[in-house]
Amino acid sequence: MKYKLFIFFLIIGSSYNHTGFSETRNSQIIQGPFKTDLYLNGEIYFTRKEDNNTTIIQKCYPITFFLKYTKNNVVKQEKVAQYTQNGGCPEVRSVFFGNLYNKKYIFVMIIWDSDHDGVGMKGDFYQTYAYTKNKEGILSLDKTISDDELLSGFEGYDNCKSDINPEGIKDCYETYKYKTAAEVKKYLKQKYQ
Repeated sequence: MKYKLFIFFLIIGSSYNHTGFSETRNSQIIQGPFKTDLYLNGEIYFTRKEDNNTTIIQKCYPITFFLKYTKNNVVKQEKVAQYTQNGGCPEVRSVFFGNLYNKKYIFVMIIWDSDHDGVGMKGDFYQTYAYTKNKEGILSLDKTISDDELLSGFEGYDNCKSDINPEGIKDCYETYKYKTAAEVKKYLKQKYQ
């Protein structure tokens, strides 16, 4: 009996490894789980690797976006996306849901802190990603919406004049309009409905 249980767990474990389960072992959920009706018993969540060594200065670990759902009475877990260092560490600012083109979408807003004294920059870079089911039924990035130039931007000080950056400008504060889920939803409704 013990041998059969071992094989059962070995089979289950190996099937999860193909869908990203092994990536969650040393990670903690930092957002979610959130229910999604795109899939039967669907949930989405975001993980980041745990760092048990508190004496080390914060490392910039990627954030991984996972989907968990049931298909043919089998629980599936799939890695949807990963957000990595981009001048700063990624953070999930917002996760929200909506309908465009009569399709259901999941929107993920990621921010990266940008602190680069040498070029007079201090602030946050924003990017909103749109995900929906593709023709094969896989949750994937909608490139048309995600590449919309208004769904990414910077807020903060950029190219500021200083001793380190003498060629910079004096009036260097930039604002970004779509920093909240409500602002992004309003824009999406106006442009994509």
